[in-house]
Amino acid sequence: MKTNFINSAAASITLLLIAGCASMTTAPSAPPSATVRIREWSAAYYGSAAAGKGTLYYNGQRHHFTISGLGAGGAGAQTVSATGKVYNLNRLSDFPGTYQGISRGLTLIEGKLHAKLTNGNGVVMYLAGETEGLASSIGVQAFEITLTD
Repeated sequence: MKTNFINSAAASITLLLIAGCASMTTAPSAPPSATVRIREWSAAYYGSAAAGKGTLYYNGQRHHFTISGLGAGGAGAQTVSATGKVYNLNRLSDFPGTYQGISRGLTLIEGKLHAKLTNGNGVVMYLAGETEGLASSIGVQAFEITLTD
């Protein structure tokens, strides 16, 4: 009896967390300052590590960047192909830096990922993408973005 209650409570908390993350990772309807395309590889077992590269499309030009990060929450390994909208980007120099945020996703061979990342300059990225591998993620993450050209 007690085990059923604990399992039900854990399932309810998980559903609330996923629902909360869903609303927090939805981009506003206002036009973005820029867009991004990211390809990332990650592995997790309670903690997570990620590395990848991407392209920022800003003011009619392409700017390539690298991304690396650490996080808490999740398990497994996956590749991520994501696109996103960037808000509050007033200058290209505001884009690089440390981004913090939340993500949620489930990959069972193929899956979906949604994330909201914010840096110290107030730049906000809303990402949505496809994942491949075997992983679950819901938690906080920090990424370092560096422009390469």
